[in-house]
Amino acid sequence: MEDLAALLGFGEKGWGGQLLAGVLVTVQIAVASYLVGLLLGLLGAWAKLAGPRPLRALGNAYTTIIRGVPDILIILLVYYGGTSALRSLIGLVVPGVTVEIDAFAAAVASLGFVSGAYATEVFRGAILAVPPGQIEAAKSLALPPRVMFFRVVLPQAMRFALPALGNLWVVVLKDSALISVVGIRDLLGSAATAAATTRMPFTFYAVVALIFLLLTIASVGLFQLAERAYGHGYRRS
Repeated sequence: MEDLAALLGFGEKGWGGQLLAGVLVTVQIAVASYLVGLLLGLLGAWAKLAGPRPLRALGNAYTTIIRGVPDILIILLVYYGGTSALRSLIGLVVPGVTVEIDAFAAAVASLGFVSGAYATEVFRGAILAVPPGQIEAAKSLALPPRVMFFRVVLPQAMRFALPALGNLWVVVLKDSALISVVGIRDLLGSAATAAATTRMPFTFYAVVALIFLLLTIASVGLFQLAERAYGHGYRRS
């Protein structure tokens, strides 16, 4: 036990510092990706519900294709394919220039793109669940569409969307472990380095599993508090 504590500690021979740094990177990627996904989800829901026909078709194609492709494949396409495409485009202007997409940016873009497809369906269903009478009342007050959406529709839709958005956050948090395939020193990447160095893979991967479990439990608790706050004043069925 003393050897294990020293191995996971913050001393000269401990890996605690690297694992903690990996946790921070993982959380940063997950939060940034989740926010990008929420923004894409709102835009996608608007396109599918109120956009012109081309945008509705684009929204349907976006959610159908992205939800049918493995997440890790999208990560590899964005990182390696995006680097190749960007290099080719810049090469047309400045031949011989070497360009590489930042791994953190690729991680946020790919996970945000994936979570946005699921968030689109979450927001679409939540908006449709808002009582039509509320929207008719807002129209009778001659509220501008933007004001009506952000002051009437979205606050009520969030009450229906929060449970699914909480599940989506947990999925994004766990999917952030896939980012280690592009060389980011996140939690899983740091643990892989430690496991290879110490030849104790079970120990470090078990620690990673425990950390993700604790993060998930804390996240579920926070979203439950948010659900209670948004549900305050509504009678439970």
